[in-house]
Amino acid sequence: MLSKLRRLTDLPLVEQTLLLQLTVLLLGLRVALSAIPLLRLMSLFSRMASSPLLNRIPLLHIRCTLDRLVIVLDLATAVSLRNGGCLPRSLLLFWLLRARRQPASVCLGVTKEQTSLEGHAWVEQDGAVLGDTRSFIHRYTLMLRLPA
Repeated sequence: MLSKLRRLTDLPLVEQTLLLQLTVLLLGLRVALSAIPLLRLMSLFSRMASSPLLNRIPLLHIRCTLDRLVIVLDLATAVSLRNGGCLPRSLLLFWLLRARRQPASVCLGVTKEQTSLEGHAWVEQDGAVLGDTRSFIHRYTLMLRLPA
């Protein structure tokens, strides 16, 4: 726990600010997912990301490189969502990419474990997997790709 706190304090101020905002957004998104159908939420995100005012949310996200943004988003997910954080994380990454006017797709896949199905969500941009490794994603059968 102490090492995680040190890791957070080692972040530059811009990334600490972004981490706080992303944490709040992830928690809100978790609630929204329980009330709003996924396709409607994706459509809403696409429209909102093209708004000159709303595409600035979270503040300062444009000042981070995509690699750093994914790292901060992973930290925010670890802090705010213990289990099942891949869908909110992927949706928020989709939002951030769309706000930067970059193409992105949210992918949903499943794999069969011994007695149950396990699902996972990830983001792809121009065929590249963001925030996950391709070897991890290969465990899952792609069921749905939601394009930008």
